[in-house]
Amino acid sequence: MMLSMKLYMIWALLFCAGCSSMKLTQSEPEPIPQFQLPAEPVKVALVLGGGGSKGLAHVGVLYELEQAGIHPDLIVGCSSGALIGALYADQPQLARLESLLINLKRSDILDFSLFSSPFGLVKGYLLRAFLKENLKARRFEQFQIPFIAVATDLLTGELIEFGSGEIIPAVHASAAVPGVFDPVRYLGRYLVDGGTADPVPAAVAKKHGARVIIAVDVGEDLSSKEPYHLFHVAQRSLEISYRKLSEYVTRDADVVIRMNFQDLGMFSDRHNKEIYEHGREKAREMLPQIQQVILEKLPPEKEDLSPSWMLIE
Repeated sequence: MMLSMKLYMIWALLFCAGCSSMKLTQSEPEPIPQFQLPAEPVKVALVLGGGGSKGLAHVGVLYELEQAGIHPDLIVGCSSGALIGALYADQPQLARLESLLINLKRSDILDFSLFSSPFGLVKGYLLRAFLKENLKARRFEQFQIPFIAVATDLLTGELIEFGSGEIIPAVHASAAVPGVFDPVRYLGRYLVDGGTADPVPAAVAKKHGARVIIAVDVGEDLSSKEPYHLFHVAQRSLEISYRKLSEYVTRDADVVIRMNFQDLGMFSDRHNKEIYEHGREKAREMLPQIQQVILEKLPPEKEDLSPSWMLIE
């Protein structure tokens, strides 16, 4: 199924390559609404990286952190990490998140169509409908936990941070995988997946003063399959670039929870439960290191680790 999907996508991209062009400079970009820092300093930031369906591992990580009494007071999300981060920041209830996402099917959020656009096979209408149905908040300022989603400006290559304004177009843009999703036109820009510029944006959390940064990398390891035609060579080259970029950008994190996925595919929905459990397993392995970093940087006799959102009655 995944092979046929890949061939379908490649054929569609080649077929449409010469059909039309995108006017990236057709309008003056509007200002990006600025993220307002919480009144209290950010103690623990959780950075959720991109990885398609493998983002379900984030739910497993969140479960183990909650069980250990570790609660973020800032979440930064990229691509599938932006989707899950937004849902959790909106309603920090793990049972709800598990029931909503573990049984999620690809067809619930991806409206594939060969005739969608010359620039992508998915328009994103189903994704927006899913967010509209399952988010209480409509603007970032309404989240219970401060949250930032990142996307990439297709013209400038700049990483764009959305922490204020409308939620749904920002998360849609963050998850718009190039060549799969149609680029998202928002605030006078064409935007694609934040992972194009920074797949695990720990630097964003650092910029906003987080004292402890926990980053979750759900990207795949290099495939165990040896390439046997030109598309496989190109795919493996992209995998190498993504892995090296992920390793580089997570240097700003205090702790990195890195998965060991291999050959799962970007949008497979056949292994949801296993992905979730893998996230829990990797988080448990890293808990001693996380707790040690928190102890060193946030001494218990001086700090209350409960974020402000947990104290609201």
